[in-house]
Amino acid sequence: MSKADSSGKVSAVDLLIITVVVLFVRVVIEKVMPMFYESFGLYFGDFLFQTLSNYPLTIGAVIADFFLVRLLVSKFPYGGRTIVRSAAEVVLILLMAFVVSVLVRAWQYPHVQDGVGFFSRLFLFTYVSNFVFNAVVILTMDLVFYYRWTNRRAVAVEAEKQARANYQYQLLKSETNPHFLFNCLNVLQYLIHEDADRASDYAGKLAGVYRYFLNLEKHTLVMLEEELEFVGKYSDLLKERFGCGFVTVIDIPEKYYQSMIVPCTLQMMVENAVKHNVVNSTSILHIGITVEDRCVVVRNNLNPKKSEEGIPSGTGLQNISRQYEILFSRRVEARKTDSEFIVRIPLIQ
Repeated sequence: MSKADSSGKVSAVDLLIITVVVLFVRVVIEKVMPMFYESFGLYFGDFLFQTLSNYPLTIGAVIADFFLVRLLVSKFPYGGRTIVRSAAEVVLILLMAFVVSVLVRAWQYPHVQDGVGFFSRLFLFTYVSNFVFNAVVILTMDLVFYYRWTNRRAVAVEAEKQARANYQYQLLKSETNPHFLFNCLNVLQYLIHEDADRASDYAGKLAGVYRYFLNLEKHTLVMLEEELEFVGKYSDLLKERFGCGFVTVIDIPEKYYQSMIVPCTLQMMVENAVKHNVVNSTSILHIGITVEDRCVVVRNNLNPKKSEEGIPSGTGLQNISRQYEILFSRRVEARKTDSEFIVRIPLIQ
């Protein structure tokens, strides 16, 4: 029935619609109601009682109103298309009032005086009373649904903030990971003495990795192309450290490059694979990154460390999964086979 912004406040359109409804009801009460008594010697309440005294019909009408509101909520969710939604709600009220009025008149018709047709002025007044009845029922139910929606949205917004905060914290930890930085500096120190050109290239890639981290403070999503460029630099740093024991193959068609992904997702998958597996010239770690069914698939073979199970199930994977569930209602799937660990990450359009 109404539109709310992200803070849950009522918009100007809501106030306008409420004002129009109130004025309409007032006009009905002041101008139309006296006509009931003038025509048939019956008041508005008498006409309404004709419906309410038929208990099966009343209960059926309330149940039908409930399902109509559910249909309205599913087709026109709160928070958007206010005018269209309000128009659809009015049409539903008019339609429901007509159906109930037909049933009431069908129930009454054998008992009315001769000469009073089915669709007579009596039907019109019956219709007006049922319109008010169904409007009150539907609008009341809609207000209940709206109240529940605002509460759920408030909880969802808070959960989203918490998920983002946790994820940003994990990014910060990765950014300042002393073990990673220590290993990188050791490699850089070695390369400076062995090969100045490789050392310069390595320093540039290390700077690029940290520059990417620093640019993610307010980004919920990045283009897959950017993430692939970043994970390529990150993998090159690990390649210098592990040599031929570390192999990464990225095979993703360019048509997917404009798709979106949660930042650092692929980097965390590579980091977890290295963390949980032995990586050397005799136990080569193979990591493949491909796209299958609109999902980026990251898979690595298993050379588990003695102290590990080979399953990257730490906070990094958990936080990424929570980001996708809360922000996009999508799931990150992870599974282990006898020979490899596979993670499927949804691409966002």
